[in-house]
Amino acid sequence: MHNMRIMHIEDVRTFVAAVESGSVSGAAREMHLTQPAVTRRIQRLEYTVGGSLIDRRKRPFALTDLGRAALERCRRLLSATDELKALTQAGILPSREIRIGVAHALTELAMSDPVDEMRHESPAVVLRLHTGWSRDLLARVRNGALDAAVILLPEGEALPEGVDGSALAKEHLAIVAPKRRRAQFAAIRDLKDAGWILSPEGCAARAELQRALARAEIPLRVSVETYNYELQLTLIARDRGLGLVPNRLLARSASRGQLCSLRIRGLNFPLTVWMVTGDLSSALELPLKQLSRALSAGLRL
Repeated sequence: MHNMRIMHIEDVRTFVAAVESGSVSGAAREMHLTQPAVTRRIQRLEYTVGGSLIDRRKRPFALTDLGRAALERCRRLLSATDELKALTQAGILPSREIRIGVAHALTELAMSDPVDEMRHESPAVVLRLHTGWSRDLLARVRNGALDAAVILLPEGEALPEGVDGSALAKEHLAIVAPKRRRAQFAAIRDLKDAGWILSPEGCAARAELQRALARAEIPLRVSVETYNYELQLTLIARDRGLGLVPNRLLARSASRGQLCSLRIRGLNFPLTVWMVTGDLSSALELPLKQLSRALSAGLRL
């Protein structure tokens, strides 16, 4: 069985004290220990690092090459330990970083309030947000590049192995047209000459739309590609094409008075919003629960 060597911080402190005082006896006085106790601590540290730190053949006190290399690192370790103790005693938690991916469709309006709430409840957490397509974000959670991600998957699709997750809300996409042209699009065949204003390639909803149109032998003709949904809705209102947009964004759009949602049989795109996580440290579980709760509440408004 592998012999695990555990480093004790007081052994490190004793070694540095011996170096700075210039002798084992000086370290004993400074740390209120006996000289044999100081010697045992230094020997234990040497066993832990796997080599001699003090050259016992020389007088006065001298370090080996390993001892000189270890000294500065030991000082940095003690400095970090003392800083952490000071923060804890002052009631201040050290900052923690959490890396969260967010699907493009959820970055507009959906994330701002939940992020504010999480930062208010967990001020020590440093939040790193990364946007992308849902399946790419899911892969990054699985390989450990992200701690978690808020993604969209078709309703009924299960999460793959290697991630945990909770469903937060339902997301419904609407086929959007200028209100004055509502009567022109009653059935899927009426879309054969339509142009589309959509998110770029990689969008799962766009791929679903393309497959649905292909089943009706209708090609997908893209007029404009943009990530920005409000720009998409503005262009649709100007009759530059049709769109596929989350209902919640359509309801809040400045152009909503000029737009309508089409109900066309065979074109239905129900999605589920998921919070997916990989292997989380316990310190990140609470901030993620806070974010999930706030996001779920916001999406259900």
